[in-house]
Amino acid sequence: MGDERYQIMVPGFIETRDMTINGQNTTVIVVQKPEEISKYRYQFFDVVTTDANATYIISFVYNMKQEVVGDYVTDLENGRTSYVPYLYDDFDDLSKEPIYCKISFTGIGDKTIYDFPIWVLFEDKK
Repeated sequence: MGDERYQIMVPGFIETRDMTINGQNTTVIVVQKPEEISKYRYQFFDVVTTDANATYIISFVYNMKQEVVGDYVTDLENGRTSYVPYLYDDFDDLSKEPIYCKISFTGIGDKTIYDFPIWVLFEDKK
């Protein structure tokens, strides 16, 4: 199912769920709602790679209407980083529906090495 050199570690993982999004059957990762780290920033998960050519990630966060609702750019340290995007709107409003995260692993010369798309749905802690 994808390149195993690129992974996410999901604290608060609940389940995967098949949902219809924009007319297509899509697998969504269901996760407990994270705590706010700072204004408009929440740690969604950790991003990990064993690809030494990947030096940083560039990411955009989209809502169900395919509008950009957040972004994140950060260096990888020893092949990993926490994914803490800056959200343009209130998290509670955004998290009522699945959120699409397009994570691009990038290397020297700003070349995209690998795209890691993922749908995430947040639910209250049980």
